[in-house]
Amino acid sequence: MLKNYSYLLKDSFLQNLYVSDKKNIFIQFRFSENYNLFSILFIFFSLLLLSSLNLYSANQDIGHFKQHMIHVVLGSLCFFAAGWFFSLRTVINLSYPLFFLHLVGLILVFVFGYQAGGAQRWLHLGFFRFQPSESMKLAIIIFVAKFFYTNKKLQSYVLSDLWFLIASILFVFTLIFKQPDFGTAGLCLMIFVFQLAFVDIVLSRKVIVITFLSSVAMSIFSWFFLLHSYQKMRILNLIYPKLDPSGSGYNSLQSLVAIGSGGFWGKGYLNGTQTQLRFLPAKDTDFIFSVFAEEQGFVGSMLLFSLMFWLFFLGLKISRESHDIYSALTSIGITIFLFLEFVINVAMVLGLFPVVGMPFPFFSYGGSSLLTVCGALGLLISIDRWNHNIDNSLMKGLGL
Repeated sequence: MLKNYSYLLKDSFLQNLYVSDKKNIFIQFRFSENYNLFSILFIFFSLLLLSSLNLYSANQDIGHFKQHMIHVVLGSLCFFAAGWFFSLRTVINLSYPLFFLHLVGLILVFVFGYQAGGAQRWLHLGFFRFQPSESMKLAIIIFVAKFFYTNKKLQSYVLSDLWFLIASILFVFTLIFKQPDFGTAGLCLMIFVFQLAFVDIVLSRKVIVITFLSSVAMSIFSWFFLLHSYQKMRILNLIYPKLDPSGSGYNSLQSLVAIGSGGFWGKGYLNGTQTQLRFLPAKDTDFIFSVFAEEQGFVGSMLLFSLMFWLFFLGLKISRESHDIYSALTSIGITIFLFLEFVINVAMVLGLFPVVGMPFPFFSYGGSSLLTVCGALGLLISIDRWNHNIDNSLMKGLGL
């Protein structure tokens, strides 16, 4: 018998996101059972194609592009393995081991890690350089989902029920922050907070006030004692972009020039002057969207945004159709993860957010990032297939 886990979710909007009339869902699935699957497949291959073409334009280095294509092949294998080869039950059983394996990886980074650009974030695994903090984003999502899946309660959670979960995530945040990688550390924390927002947790007014004051105090402490000088300059450049136009503000200013020069239709593929004349820094990683916007213009950018928002809608839809707390929290976590990376990266290149090294999903060069995103999308498909299998069996049992 299908269990209803709606009591674990908040009332009003958040609960309505998940709870729906089963009869309507049966009718919907009968006519559009594979809509989510085919839509994600279309978005997946479209983004891989666009990102590969854009990355070649950004660099035009054959060796660099070949390495990216290896990442594409490996990412596609992760996508199909997560979507079809591994069952959702297998993923549930592996949620805790994968999280603690990544935790060990983050600790090993400080001992055996490879250093580049003033940061120590990578582990050498033979021919492959692996960044544990990237895939930790997905590991956190399934870890949090497994925690609530194995600690079901008939009533609301209180803060004392979550001490182990909160301590684990804060430990991860500290390890990533010390690499230093404030962008990834902050994203991991935001994913966790958003997942908690979809669970019914009782917070007293006293707890809310203490949390707020602690956050303010921690922000002040971080500014004076934890943040590096270049991180402070990035924040100051957000407030006043021309504070250091030839130094810390150079990246953002050149990015805005590239995007603005693209105009409505763009300059055309391989014809972006800011890109091809090498004025644009980090053009294959943090600022790769600037390359796309310069060459494809406003029209191309809106097409790309449409794909990303379509993916966001599909993630919410799959989460709404989920029948258990694990599927619901995992799918909403993946959706928030991809959407936050997309929004923060675009805001970053538009000068609306400090430069924190946030990748654009699929587009930014990097094997660890691409494999993580592909695996996350594959897991989203696995959840969707799991939802439909349950509904199909119920429809047969009810004679629908």
